[in-house]
Amino acid sequence: MTTDQLYQDRELFRRIALGDEDAFRVLFHTYNKMLLPFVVKLVSGLHDPAEVLQEVFLRLWKHRGKLADVENPKAYIVRIVSNEATTYMQKLARQNRLMEKAIRQRSQDPLTPEEQIALKETARLVTDAVELLSPACRQVYILSREEQLSLPQIAEKLQLSESTVKNQLVKALKDIRLYIRKNGLSTFLSFPIIF
Repeated sequence: MTTDQLYQDRELFRRIALGDEDAFRVLFHTYNKMLLPFVVKLVSGLHDPAEVLQEVFLRLWKHRGKLADVENPKAYIVRIVSNEATTYMQKLARQNRLMEKAIRQRSQDPLTPEEQIALKETARLVTDAVELLSPACRQVYILSREEQLSLPQIAEKLQLSESTVKNQLVKALKDIRLYIRKNGLSTFLSFPIIF
């Protein structure tokens, strides 16, 4: 980092500490694109890095009063990114453990009539959501979830790179989850079907 850049970042931090929203916008646009590849690596490319970055900038704004004393703004932001990514991954791991526990428990308990109806409705919503996917996402989703093919098998079958297949599948799952949320059912009910 050049001395000029360090001075500019310190000045932005000082202005943000005083509540200057324009300075915050400049900081956001300056660092958002630069940090994205770093966040993608930290969250293994499996989750939406924009969610982590959003938390980083939200945290910066919430604690803006402390920014005037920061000597190296770039290092400060990178540390926050690292902490937020770690927190995000820990949260996902906790959610996955809870979900696995709930699924194991569900498999031992028979479903109530209400749960059976909810499960059928969720399955219908998943089917509707899959129909709304782009052709590429739909094809990858069907090969993965309905035909049980692995990412390398799908990549070979479709003559695509594994990363392209993975990206298409992540996008498909995200779009399906959003569709189900918009239509009023909890993620819990849709989780076993989608995954």
